[in-house]
Amino acid sequence: MKKLLFAGLLSVGLLFAYNPLEGVKAQKQAALKIVGNHFVDVKAAKKWIKEGAKVIDVREIQEYMAGHIKGAVLVPRGVLYGAVKKRKIKPDEKYILVCRTGHRALLAAATLMKWYKFKNVYVLKGGMKAWIEGGNTVMNALHLGPVKIQLTK
Repeated sequence: MKKLLFAGLLSVGLLFAYNPLEGVKAQKQAALKIVGNHFVDVKAAKKWIKEGAKVIDVREIQEYMAGHIKGAVLVPRGVLYGAVKKRKIKPDEKYILVCRTGHRALLAAATLMKWYKFKNVYVLKGGMKAWIEGGNTVMNALHLGPVKIQLTK
């Protein structure tokens, strides 16, 4: 009985001691070490896109359908492996990864660089939020053509 009580108290103590945000911070720090300086601002990204860089949107489908960069290919972060395996994305091409704010794109870039040896992968600084705040247009699922979105504060 004492062992059971001790185990119960220990598990409750561990539950309250665990902070999931610490795991997120550690994950981000590890990804930053892998990605290094592979970030691109909105102005440079627009230039690179015109020069042929491909945009990979790593958000979920609902987010993508609400508004995405014209020509962006949807590859949610959770299915990167399948996209690489099916050669939907290839290690020898230049990619700009985008998500809402840049966090998921950072993790996706780290995955592609570490596990699949991609070299030309860049994260859009500030993600779609920065793209929209810069006054750039987005495409949406209603196929209304390019639209401008204003973010609310």
